[in-house]
Amino acid sequence: MHERGRPRIEVDYPVTLSGEGGDGTGTMTNLTITGGEIESDLSAAIGAHFRVHIHLSGARNPIDIAIATVRWQRDHRFGVEFVRFESNAKAQLEEMLNQSDTASSL
Repeated sequence: MHERGRPRIEVDYPVTLSGEGGDGTGTMTNLTITGGEIESDLSAAIGAHFRVHIHLSGARNPIDIAIATVRWQRDHRFGVEFVRFESNAKAQLEEMLNQSDTASSL
């Protein structure tokens, strides 16, 4: 594996996926502003596009990624790059990641 440009935050958020590989569910296991890793039984070919809904804990609204492209796949895990966000989803994700980063450095 090569060094990433942005630190990944370890998470455990349920996700729903829909797209070229079908519809399904999974778990987002790590996250950055540009993408993340998903564990799922859904078939995810490299280059496939999905809509991803990340269901956050508590009363926060889900983050809606309009287009996420699969960049790698191994067993039941695959990495996605976020290509297009819906409405304020990017700002919502940035805020959530900033809070997680602040909490982990305390």
